[in-house]
Amino acid sequence: MKSFTISLITSFLVSLLVCILVFTEVINLKKILPEDFFNKKNEIIEIQIPNLVNLKISDAKVAAENLGLKIVTEEKFLENTAPDIVLGQFPLPGFKAKKGDAVKLEVSKAMEITFEIMSEEEMMDEIELSPKIVMPDITGLNSDTAKDLLVKSGITKIAENFAEDDLIDKGRIISFNPPAGSEVDETATVDIVISKGPSIKMVIVPNLYNKTLDAAKAQIAKNNLKLGKVNKVTDIDKGFDRIIGQSVQWGEKVKEGTVINIDLNTEAEESVGW
Repeated sequence: MKSFTISLITSFLVSLLVCILVFTEVINLKKILPEDFFNKKNEIIEIQIPNLVNLKISDAKVAAENLGLKIVTEEKFLENTAPDIVLGQFPLPGFKAKKGDAVKLEVSKAMEITFEIMSEEEMMDEIELSPKIVMPDITGLNSDTAKDLLVKSGITKIAENFAEDDLIDKGRIISFNPPAGSEVDETATVDIVISKGPSIKMVIVPNLYNKTLDAAKAQIAKNNLKLGKVNKVTDIDKGFDRIIGQSVQWGEKVKEGTVINIDLNTEAEESVGW
């Protein structure tokens, strides 16, 4: 019993001495024990979720992997958006996550365009099976070209009408009925309106130079034009009582009724002085 008590007291004193030495750093446990002894095996490292929206998916993956996060993607088609762009994420930016956690990304997907290729025989069969004819758009076409197109489309009954139009050149289609894109029967009559040209006629401006005033007036009236101002000027190098200028260059094409101003060369009036 006595030996047991001595051993217990001795162990207590040794333990107390070791604790004092460690506490006072006389004994440095970090130099004695392995480096990873003090690392906690279950240590949890928190990571702040970055903002990955609007990044390319390749850049978003690099950013996430550098932080130790995993990426899960889900594709979504969004009109007027380039493909492979991050549209949304969960968790949202700023949330805390653990290393190895997954971040779900919604990624834009390119629109799939598929083409159905038909053989020549299938196309002909489809045309033959169609009981209706689709009215083509013939607006602005030359009347002969438009009629030829209608006949090739299967429309043989064409009613021609004519009208003046200031914008559509003579001989071209102004309008038609039924409208373009509508289905018509092969026995139906298509009405077309052909332009007769502008309602306002165009005339050529005559050469009035070196004409007398009366001759210039007659020429202007003959060409369905109007005489404007008669400006009296004096040029001693040119014949008097003759036209030496006009407001619109001769040879130009103008609308009927256009006003022409002229310059009439006259002798200077003598001033009376004392």
